[in-house]
Amino acid sequence: MIPSELNPRQREVVTTTEVPILVLAGAGSGKTKSIIHRCAYLLQDLKVAPWNILVVTFTNKAARELQDRLASLLGFPVQSLWVGTFHSVCSRILRYESAHLPFGSNYSIYDDDAQKSVIKKIYKEHGFDPAKIPISRVMNTISKYKNRLQLPEDLEARKLELDDGDGFFRQFLNIYTYYQQSLLLNQALDFDDILLYTARLLQTNEAVRGKYQQMFRYVMIDEYQDTNQAQFQIVFQIAREHHRVCVVGDDDQAIYSFRGATLRNILEFERDYPGVQAIRLEQNYRSTTSILDLANAVIKNNRRRHSKELWSELGVGEKPVLESYKDENEEAQKITEAIRKAETLGTPLSQIAVLYRTNAQSRVFEYAFMQAKLPYSIVGSLYFYQRKEIKDLIAYLAVLANTADNEALLRIINEPPRGIGQTSVNRLITYANRTRSSVWQALQNHEAIEELPTLSRKRIGEFAGKIATWHILAKDSAVLSVVKAILEELNWVELYRGSTDPKDVSRAENLVEFVSSVSEFTERFVQENEREPHLDDYLPFVALQTGLDQLSETKETVRLMTLHNCKGLEFDTVFIAGLEEELLPHRMSMQTIEDIEEERRLFYVGITRAKRRLHLSYAKFRRLYDSFYFTKPSMFLGELPPGLIGDENAEPGIQTAPRRVPKIKHTQRESLKYWQVGQTVYHAEHGKGIILGVDGEGDDARVTVSFAKGKLARIMGSYLSRDEVN
Repeated sequence: MIPSELNPRQREVVTTTEVPILVLAGAGSGKTKSIIHRCAYLLQDLKVAPWNILVVTFTNKAARELQDRLASLLGFPVQSLWVGTFHSVCSRILRYESAHLPFGSNYSIYDDDAQKSVIKKIYKEHGFDPAKIPISRVMNTISKYKNRLQLPEDLEARKLELDDGDGFFRQFLNIYTYYQQSLLLNQALDFDDILLYTARLLQTNEAVRGKYQQMFRYVMIDEYQDTNQAQFQIVFQIAREHHRVCVVGDDDQAIYSFRGATLRNILEFERDYPGVQAIRLEQNYRSTTSILDLANAVIKNNRRRHSKELWSELGVGEKPVLESYKDENEEAQKITEAIRKAETLGTPLSQIAVLYRTNAQSRVFEYAFMQAKLPYSIVGSLYFYQRKEIKDLIAYLAVLANTADNEALLRIINEPPRGIGQTSVNRLITYANRTRSSVWQALQNHEAIEELPTLSRKRIGEFAGKIATWHILAKDSAVLSVVKAILEELNWVELYRGSTDPKDVSRAENLVEFVSSVSEFTERFVQENEREPHLDDYLPFVALQTGLDQLSETKETVRLMTLHNCKGLEFDTVFIAGLEEELLPHRMSMQTIEDIEEERRLFYVGITRAKRRLHLSYAKFRRLYDSFYFTKPSMFLGELPPGLIGDENAEPGIQTAPRRVPKIKHTQRESLKYWQVGQTVYHAEHGKGIILGVDGEGDDARVTVSFAKGKLARIMGSYLSRDEVN
């Protein structure tokens, strides 16, 4: 039965089940409700078995919300329904199908920190220079090729073609090869591997592909605009025979190209699946008409998009306001005052958000909030599972599940401190390398390592004994029992509580909270699976948690976050700060039309987070290094037609958007300019410098340069040289 509260377009989404459908869901258009009722329709009306439905969500939090709301709608929990993120779904598939893969079902999952640790060891062992080959560049390039489903052996045959001439690619390929070898040695995957191995397995193994095509007869993918090439292949391989695939997304909210997401997947969905039915969800249930009018006006300036026009029945509401301030400090101070005023008038702090383009912009707001004693939370900052003591405890669990995980084992060998120094660890590693064994095997054979002093041998033996005991315990015991046994035997919480370091008191509290989190996971798992979870049930869950999954909606704090982190959230009142050229759009994203269109989508996403009130602002001056420089209002403000910004009852300082900002120079590629961002230049007085920004062309351009001597200046191009000045 289809509920009457669904609008006609939503009902169409629910009942169109046997052909591929593209749901173009505008911001706040009730897409989650549509997906939930579609699941209920399949289960109740069409009598589809839960295990024949696959629903992929953007976050773990969204998956839990969907399951809870679906259970509430049906009146009973839906077991065996596959709901989760791409990574969680693919992780399950890989563990089930490990017989076809070069690793076991108990593989570890490495986060960015573990990846970096492996690569640093490779640099040290093989003599790579991080100054010449930056680790961050290597990690990004590895991710790029994995998103394209390319492993080192795939690139080896094309190395002459891919060689960039500066020697980077040849050295990168060697590092990539060593990196993959290290992962296999540790029986570990990074996040990109989870998608890569699933996609390649489905592409190459006909039996496995047929199994999941038969199992997942109805496929639904949320946030399809944020999928990359690997994710596209996973969906395509599963749905290419039956075509019962429903993708939900909004090309106007595609903001993750830096993660490998490609807009092509949603724009060309009709090419991939014949007979597509496109359904537009344009009625917005979140924002007032004034806010939506502004959002529509902004996004219309993008060329590569499916046309949509958001509308609402929530009333006109207050017009968004735009304020200009002297500098970023005044901007932060005035926004702080406005938040206090909104709180006084009844808006909960948890319903107020301050959005900005870069993480660095949070500093002035943090200072202003602390001065005003205004509680705040930074979304996307260090979250619970990233804290050192939590990662240490999780490393213990990882070792118990996978003793081949050398990275986890070396992390905990002297944590908490047990008198095993780095010299002893190095001798252990040397022995492992010499005997071609794992670190765990070396630990078990510690008596054979003659280089180890007697006391070190004793301590290593005690540590190995504990791990062996817990390893046996973990095979048959619930994960909660294992966690409690480790903490109790190590006396870990008491060690932190007995410390004189105030931070250790907080660490003790975090370890206690971790036990609570495992208990909470256990309760939910038992409810859904009718058995207690073991280590191999819990570790994939915790490895795939993100900062957004940990966001508390009840905590009474103002939310500070970048525009990239605000996706999927909504607030009564939103402040978007720093609407200036070279911030939004960002100076590193002004080279092409495609770059600028993504920056415009970021602005659009920020606008559509607001329910009732939207405040926009920019600073006339902004500090960079030790100097101030003049700013320009964002080109996106100059695109707005008159009348959308509220200025009739404006307080002092509120200005309407500039009527025109020349666009052609901003959309021009940097390569066509005489001066380019990132270029090395020379000045007769200040010496060598790097260009940070370019306004204009040729000798008439005003160029922002950071000089090696510490000076930051805006200089006419005619005073600069590309060649060193003698």
